[in-house]
Amino acid sequence: MHFDTTLDRTFLRLNVEDVVVFCHGLPYQPGSVLEKSYDKLSKWFASLGKSSLIFDFSGTGLSRGNFSLSSWVEDLERVIDRFYKVDIVAFSMGGVPASYISSKENVRSLCLVSTPCCFDHVTILDKIYLNARSKGSLKGIGSYDEFVSKIRMDMERLEPLRWIGNSRNTMIVHGTADDTIPFESGKMLFSAAPRPKYFLKVVNGGHALRQKIEVIREIFNWINDDKKEIEGVKEIVV
Repeated sequence: MHFDTTLDRTFLRLNVEDVVVFCHGLPYQPGSVLEKSYDKLSKWFASLGKSSLIFDFSGTGLSRGNFSLSSWVEDLERVIDRFYKVDIVAFSMGGVPASYISSKENVRSLCLVSTPCCFDHVTILDKIYLNARSKGSLKGIGSYDEFVSKIRMDMERLEPLRWIGNSRNTMIVHGTADDTIPFESGKMLFSAAPRPKYFLKVVNGGHALRQKIEVIREIFNWINDDKKEIEGVKEIVV
């Protein structure tokens, strides 16, 4: 993929073929990922030699359209199809489209952070909906019943537990103190993932693990290691 721009009076073309793609979850605050810690995360990876990409899913931030998990799948497919090799790092509900498309040939690895295994583990939809309505963090969600029905229907088709078996080089990260998506989700996804796979148990870790530099270092090191362990488990305390 190439990007064309100008720097003062100079035309530039940047070619990027190998990239880490970060997928955000359901936003708690309005605004783009550019305004949140995802940009800091992307820059940190870039400073260590890993090209990275962040974007707003449909119905969020600076992107157009309305929210749905099906639309998020289409968004992610369009993004990764532009690159030769991709490592995906997905947070929370961003792991739903990520796990669904992880079998694509150019996806080298998949890392799911605080991702629900299935619809039954998404237990705070009422709070998510009320927050989205009051802050405008999700576009086109309709009534509460419409919102829940749409997510349930999409999850029946897209749930990570159903598709994780098609992934390659899979890392699962979950905090033991996650009060949004239960820790059991991470364990179930790890059990269902094919080898090579790696589980990072974050003791005392909550839901927003992207804000923990210890966690991000582990993810970076795992992505950067060409020789993945057949099956690894590690525990860190935050």
